[in-house]
Amino acid sequence: MRVPFRFACLVSLLATSGAIAADMLPLKKGIYVPVGRACKGASNAEIVNYWGGKSSIGAAQGECTIKRLTHKGNLYTLNDVCRDIQSGDEIVGGPTVLRISNPSNFRMSGTNYRYCGTKVQF
Repeated sequence: MRVPFRFACLVSLLATSGAIAADMLPLKKGIYVPVGRACKGASNAEIVNYWGGKSSIGAAQGECTIKRLTHKGNLYTLNDVCRDIQSGDEIVGGPTVLRISNPSNFRMSGTNYRYCGTKVQF
């Protein structure tokens, strides 16, 4: 059976666009620390993370999933659901606003963050 060329191109295009749309935020996956803080030795209280897909900006003891996302330019507003990774209890919070400068830097709650890679550095 021969697959028509147009159909093959359409399937290829849809598969590619799905991969691009998989991450909801235009950030590198990994660990972020406040600007001015060394990556090595940063405390759990200072570290936030983003793992792509529907994951939200998480903290050391929280795992968050984006439920709603809007953006205008480089300003992203997200509503997420977070759970404590040990107890499983829901962590209550409100909308989170991010100003994303580039894939390695963003501002959240008055703090500028920078990318540190995919592993915590002790």
